[in-house]
Amino acid sequence: MLNRTCAFLASLFAFGAGLSGCATFTQESHQVLVRDPRKGKYDEPADAEPHARMQWQYAAMSDYAYEAARLRSMADRQVSTDTAESDKVAACGTMNRPPMPAGWTAWEDFPSETLTRAMRKKGLYLLVLEKETSPREIVVVFEGTNFLEIPDWTANLRWFLRFIPGHEDQYTFTARQVAEEFHERLRSNPQTYLLTADSDVLRHPNGDTIRIVSTGHSLGGGLAQHFAYTFKQDPSHARGPRVSEVFAFDPSPVTGWYSSPDPPRTHNANGLRINRIFEHGEVLAYIRLFTSRLAPYTEHPSVWEYRYNFDPKANIIRNHSMRSLACGLYRAAHDRKDTAAAQQP
Repeated sequence: MLNRTCAFLASLFAFGAGLSGCATFTQESHQVLVRDPRKGKYDEPADAEPHARMQWQYAAMSDYAYEAARLRSMADRQVSTDTAESDKVAACGTMNRPPMPAGWTAWEDFPSETLTRAMRKKGLYLLVLEKETSPREIVVVFEGTNFLEIPDWTANLRWFLRFIPGHEDQYTFTARQVAEEFHERLRSNPQTYLLTADSDVLRHPNGDTIRIVSTGHSLGGGLAQHFAYTFKQDPSHARGPRVSEVFAFDPSPVTGWYSSPDPPRTHNANGLRINRIFEHGEVLAYIRLFTSRLAPYTEHPSVWEYRYNFDPKANIIRNHSMRSLACGLYRAAHDRKDTAAAQQP
C-alpha cells in the first residue's frame, strides 16, 4: 500500500511538473516563476523585485481587508487607511502587517447600509479604496475565507451547490447586488465620474482615466475575478467601463466564469488581465494547477501566474497565509532599495 501511494504521488508530481515546465524544480526565495498564458508554461526563475514592486500594494490591501472590511460593516462605518509610523518601520520584520500604501482613501458610502446588512447575512465583506492622484485608481477589495463561517464554505463549494434551485452564494450575490450598486454609485456621481455607455474607460471630469481594479485573497481572489466578469453594464449597450485588472492572491480555483451572464461577460473579459499570485506549495495551488491547465487558452481574459517561494520550509497551510505572502512581497519590493539607500555615502 505504501509503495502504491508513493508511486501515485510521484506520478502526480511528474504530471504537474510536465504541465508547468522544468523550471518548477528550482526556485530561490528571491525569485519568481512567471507563467505567460501565451506560452503555457513557466519561464525560468527571475528576480522577484520588479514584480513584487507592482504587486505588494494590492497584497497589503487584501491582507488589510480581513480586518477593515468587517469594521466597515459596523455601525460607525469608518475605516482608516493610515498606518502608524512604528508599523511602517517594523513592517513585516516580526510578521507585522505591511503598511498600507500611501494616498488611498476608503469609500464611506459604499456599500450602502441596506446592502451591508444583506452582505453580512451572506458572510460577504469588502471595501473600496480610491487614489485620487494621478494615476487615478479604484480598487474593490474582497475579504477571503473565514474558516469558521458556513457561508464562506458554501461559496467555496459552489461547483457542487450552484445547481440547487434557488441557491444564492457570495458569487451570485456579488454579480447581482454588489455589481449593481457599485455601478449606481459611479453613475450617480457625475461630478466625480464620467460613466458613458460608448466608452470602455471610466474618466474624471477633468479627463483623467480612472482605472478599476479588483483584488482579494483565497475566496476573495475568486470573488474579485467574478466581480470583473460580471461588472454591471447598460443592457442596451453592454460596452461601458469595466475592471481592467485583477490581483488574486492564493486564489480559489472557483471563479464563476461559466455561470457569469453573457452579456456582459464577453465585453468585461475583453482586455482583462488576471494576475494569480501565490506562494509555492500553498494548499490551493495544486487544484489550480489542474483546473487551469484543463481550461482552453483564451486571450480575453489573459491569466498570468506568479509563483513565489518566500518561505521554503512552511507547510501548505502556512503558505496559504495572506499576511505571509504580503510581507514577502513587501520585503522583496523594498529590502534591496532600502539596503542600497543605506549604503549611499
